[in-house]
Amino acid sequence: MASKTPQSSRAPRSAAVGAALDRFAAGQLAEALPRQRWFGSKSRRIVAVAVRDAAPLGAGAPGAWLALVDVVFDRGAAEMYVVPVLVRADGEPDAEGFGRVDVEGAVLRVTDALGDAGVCGALLAALAEDRTLRARRGTIRFVREAAFPQSAAAGGVAARRLSGEQSNTSIVYGDVLILKVFRRPEPGPNPEHEVTAFLTTRARFPSVPQLAGAVEYDPAGGERVTLAVLHRFTPNRGDGFTWVLEHLGRLADFVAARVEHEPLGGERLVQLVRDFSAGVLGATRRLGALTGGLHVALASDAADPAFAPEPVTAADVARWTERITGDLGLTLEVLRGRLADLPTPVRRRAEALLADPAGLSARLAGLETLAAEGCARIRVHGDYHLGQTLRTDDGFVILDFEGEPARPLAERRAKHSPLCDVAGMVRSLDYAAATMLGGGEGPRAAGDTWRRLAADAFLDGYLGETARAPARLVPATRPALARALAPFALDRALYEVRYEIDHRPAWVDVPLRGLERLRAGESVA
Repeated sequence: MASKTPQSSRAPRSAAVGAALDRFAAGQLAEALPRQRWFGSKSRRIVAVAVRDAAPLGAGAPGAWLALVDVVFDRGAAEMYVVPVLVRADGEPDAEGFGRVDVEGAVLRVTDALGDAGVCGALLAALAEDRTLRARRGTIRFVREAAFPQSAAAGGVAARRLSGEQSNTSIVYGDVLILKVFRRPEPGPNPEHEVTAFLTTRARFPSVPQLAGAVEYDPAGGERVTLAVLHRFTPNRGDGFTWVLEHLGRLADFVAARVEHEPLGGERLVQLVRDFSAGVLGATRRLGALTGGLHVALASDAADPAFAPEPVTAADVARWTERITGDLGLTLEVLRGRLADLPTPVRRRAEALLADPAGLSARLAGLETLAAEGCARIRVHGDYHLGQTLRTDDGFVILDFEGEPARPLAERRAKHSPLCDVAGMVRSLDYAAATMLGGGEGPRAAGDTWRRLAADAFLDGYLGETARAPARLVPATRPALARALAPFALDRALYEVRYEIDHRPAWVDVPLRGLERLRAGESVA
């Protein structure tokens, strides 16, 4: 992260900087936005960019502004983005540069303020002080919560920006706090803020980061917008997906060495994998129990309309069926258009699905099980997979309750069957096991065996915990659970096919194999 560049000797007036930012947004920012990794609509052409509102950050960060901009495209809906900027005297070029502006005769550089350590420190100070900024058309509020540590309020905590994120930007303060800035916010309660507040202050669920603060924008006469959330930083040993991959690498080596000396298959292979992976499978069972505990906590307040469980109805089943059916048609259309780009074995798998998708459509009947058994809709994680967990000394911590960022806010806040989260984790275990596909026949068979054992362990832990819920969250028996889970596994795999074919074509065979198993009627539980 860059250190703060000295300012010019005469600081420009705020009004002059604000007017310059208006001009800058309409010109240079419109050109710079598509280059930012957090900018989500790279496939659309920008028609116009305008500052919705802006305010100088003030004390401790001269030249820093918190800006919200509206981006209009050649097609589709406009989007709002959070673009904190630092307007400063010209210095060394860096990757954070957006361009230059003329302010009262001085040519100043405009950079991404979140790349500046001084600005990041000033944001934390504003949260510590519960500061309110007066913007041109509203107010920006820094809200400090009870979990904000006194040690951080004194300042002097080193800030570093995390790399590799796509839709948001996160700043870590020492080993104490982490600030997530939502680059594309929407008016209304943000699920990350809303759900973590509920879990930590009301449900007292311990296995999520403690909410320590938030940054909110209140427009005059409009609905509140959450710009950022602050959590206590969780010391950890890495994310769950990386941990599983490391284990599976060792399993692949072990099996490859054994297969040279003895034939492996059937129950012998199952026992070998079970014994080698006993520790990881036990941890996966505990992760299932933790996930069940999360869903029980999310269903624990029948008095709060935003969180109270509601019964799955025939209308819900019809709506979910219609949406997944539409996604199936869209996915098959995308596959058909990209067949020529696929390697021969993958293309043949795709062609088989295209020739006879009826087996996939048939799995949607499992949704009726939820209504028939009186299961509930609740608030859910919404984007659950191994990468959303951190390993700690005590087990796991669950992260990122924002939901899938590409989905509308109302959809991310909607109540759903908790099986959508369960399906996300089962599919994630499948992705991990797929890393063994290229290791030869022995490791490939071991990976498939591990996938089934891991999913079974996760579901065992999950069902053991959800059995104590005040509302019935999922079907009570494994056969009924398998029927109800299949449509959500299908939904997730369809999304994965579309994502991979656009972003990582080499991975598209993983969800295609999952669809192949679903079409063949293989149980997912």
